[in-house]
Amino acid sequence: MTRIPAQNDASADLFAPYKPIPDVYDELHDGAHIRPHWQSFVQGVREIGAGEFQRRWQQMQKLLDRTGMAYVGAGIGSPGQDRRARPWELDPLPVLLPSSEWEHISLGLKQRGKLMQLILQDLYGPQDLMRSGVLPEEVLFRHPGYYRCFHGQNPPGNNYLYFYAADLSRSPDGSWWVQGDRSESPSGSGFALENRIIQSRMTPSLFHKENVQRLAGYFMKVKEAVLRACSRVTNPRVVILSNGSENPNYFEDAYLARYLGYTLVEPADLAVRGNRVMLKTLGGLLPVDVIIRRPNSDQCDPLEISHSTGGIPELLQVCRMKNVVVLNPLGSGIVESPIFMTFMPQLCQHLLGEPLILPGVATWRCGEPDSLAYVIENIEKLVIKPAYRRRGTRSGIYRVQKDGDQEKLIRMIQTDPDMFVAQEQVMRSTSPVYSRKSLTPAHIALRSFAVLGQNEFETMPGGLVRLSGELQPLEASLQVGERSKDAWVLSATPIARVSLLKQPDHGVELKRTGGELPSRIAENLYWLGRNLERADVTARILRTTISRLTSEEQLDEMPEVIILIRTMAEMGIIETGYGVEEMRKQLPPIELNLAANIFDEQNSMSLRSIVTQIFRLTSRSRDRVSADSWRVLHRVDQGFQPPSDGYWDLSDCLALLDDLILDLAAFSGIISESITRTQVYHFLDMGRRMERATQSSRLMRNCLVLPSGDLSAILEALLEISDSLITYRSRYLEEMHLGAVLDLLVTDETNPRSIARQLAQLLEHVNDLPNVANHAGYTVEQRLAMSLLHEVRMFDVTRVRAPDALSAGETLHMLLQEIESLLPKLSDVVSQRYLVHSMPQSHLVEIRP
Repeated sequence: MTRIPAQNDASADLFAPYKPIPDVYDELHDGAHIRPHWQSFVQGVREIGAGEFQRRWQQMQKLLDRTGMAYVGAGIGSPGQDRRARPWELDPLPVLLPSSEWEHISLGLKQRGKLMQLILQDLYGPQDLMRSGVLPEEVLFRHPGYYRCFHGQNPPGNNYLYFYAADLSRSPDGSWWVQGDRSESPSGSGFALENRIIQSRMTPSLFHKENVQRLAGYFMKVKEAVLRACSRVTNPRVVILSNGSENPNYFEDAYLARYLGYTLVEPADLAVRGNRVMLKTLGGLLPVDVIIRRPNSDQCDPLEISHSTGGIPELLQVCRMKNVVVLNPLGSGIVESPIFMTFMPQLCQHLLGEPLILPGVATWRCGEPDSLAYVIENIEKLVIKPAYRRRGTRSGIYRVQKDGDQEKLIRMIQTDPDMFVAQEQVMRSTSPVYSRKSLTPAHIALRSFAVLGQNEFETMPGGLVRLSGELQPLEASLQVGERSKDAWVLSATPIARVSLLKQPDHGVELKRTGGELPSRIAENLYWLGRNLERADVTARILRTTISRLTSEEQLDEMPEVIILIRTMAEMGIIETGYGVEEMRKQLPPIELNLAANIFDEQNSMSLRSIVTQIFRLTSRSRDRVSADSWRVLHRVDQGFQPPSDGYWDLSDCLALLDDLILDLAAFSGIISESITRTQVYHFLDMGRRMERATQSSRLMRNCLVLPSGDLSAILEALLEISDSLITYRSRYLEEMHLGAVLDLLVTDETNPRSIARQLAQLLEHVNDLPNVANHAGYTVEQRLAMSLLHEVRMFDVTRVRAPDALSAGETLHMLLQEIESLLPKLSDVVSQRYLVHSMPQSHLVEIRP
């Protein structure tokens, strides 16, 4: 049924009370009226109605949360700390640009990309610009990002620039100005794409009605550019080199890798062997043909760049030998420094014989005497920046804001004028943003993207619009983070559908295996599986304990609770003192302290810490986790939080534990029914089986080996934690028999929760590990897995007939002890043979006698 908005509601017109800021260009209003290219869109929003628009916006917020779009701004968190990303904020109203205006912007971007290309070709080639005096030598040679080792890379076609972006702002007269160039490794295109997908879902009818130009065509050009760059290989192996999950742009890296169909890697996944860059996989080393890099140039090769803290040793040498293509080539970022803005008009005229189509914001080089004098005289009107920019760092941006700032800024500049530039502050245009069911103006900046095409640069129609409530410098606004918008480039005619999916032009060889799995991803998946099971058993033990603590009975009347408390203390879930009776009496009552222990993030074994680790490991494997899997685990992380008011109530904890166990069960269902049986599945499920067997053995050892007397309550709690109580009662009714419980939980391979079942599945996974079939005889890991399963199968539960555990205690203890001894050995062997253990890199200059 179609939802019909209330069109007679006066509040449905969101645009009527909107008031632009005086003396600033407003994208919506031309002073008194709505601009022509906005009128159809505004009418469409009015027809939707304010109430329906609010409902759709709330849905969009939920979608953003479920997809996990996030950004970590520069300066948030510090090394060694958990830098939790903020959710990405998208405004529901796009910025509209008519096609005629976009054509002008697009021409300017193409020209600027070509100009940057020529500058880089000269600086890493003949350096005629410096010889002719067009560009002062000190501009290059004082650049902290310029390294002689970047010469001689021999990129295909001598192209040093494949991906380019420009930050644009509109001045009060309506003109577009370039505020910054991005040539190192421009970020934001993935965020722009996800913005478009979410925005179009919110207002699909308006999107099609306005004939919005698609973004998919740009990404088709990206794939074509990659193929041209590596034309020597028919089907090149392409990887996106990421800085890792703690980098601000990791979401974008993973998103683009999935969208473009490339492999997401980190520096530790790659190594140089035989003058080739190789990808470390479980099946061996595979050659890499193209690297789309995200790290800065000076962080890519620690062998040739002394202060590089990561990267791939010998990468530059492989580039020089033309055995790998890096996009953008190393060193491309030098031209994005603000000091080059000073010379852009002259450089454009000198190299292209024409003026800039998109002028840059007025920039003064403080190292030039006349410019320095002007800057000092007008310092209150200008923005002071470092002359040289390094992507990803929090660069200083200075303005006169209060008395005394003027003298401080002048003294700072005069200490080394060559290291500073001054720029005119552009009064950026505004656009309406949706806030609290009304529209308010906010300043915008447009990041537009271009990729090297066959004959010229090709542009993305639109881009990433960023918002800030105050008129602060663009870089500062980005560093602290802000909301964003989609940019719609309108067309006068309907837009044809564009898809990245290629029509097959030949047959295909059928396969039953997926792509090769990098060792680092296998390690993340293995430990993700272990932490998932650790969270599940911890939550079940806590739920069983709390359900009894909140009952009518006293603690002394429930022997099973005493044992569970001791078990939790041994596992590190709660303070260890609760595991010793004499110490427990001196501590606060467990029911008063248990909730705080659950959410204690200082304790690595607390349930909250385990959930945090699950989220971290999932984030590191984002490109290998399905959308549904991500939503479930993201919900786990978001839902299992301590109460905001700080009040700890066991009944609230019980509800949270129920939700957590349900979500973990949902993820288990996805693993079982949706993941193909490749190495992704094997390592993820192997971690789960390893952990479940370990925790089950530990739990039974604590519950059954030492106690004496009536075990009925203990056995019932054990069955409840193991999710096997219904099965037991369907077989044996109400009476609790030790032998029957041990059969169900230890040796019954039809029970998905039994130890035998875990070990049988472990053996299956070990047999499916890479290269096992090629090994003569049995591998070490196979022998360990078979020994474990044999020990359990040989355990004779029919001999356990005593009403308590004393007569069977010694035999059971020996079995559980053997299991807990061999499982870590099996884990170590698998880790050493297949998983990554990267040692910290050191430079020779750092080694001391």
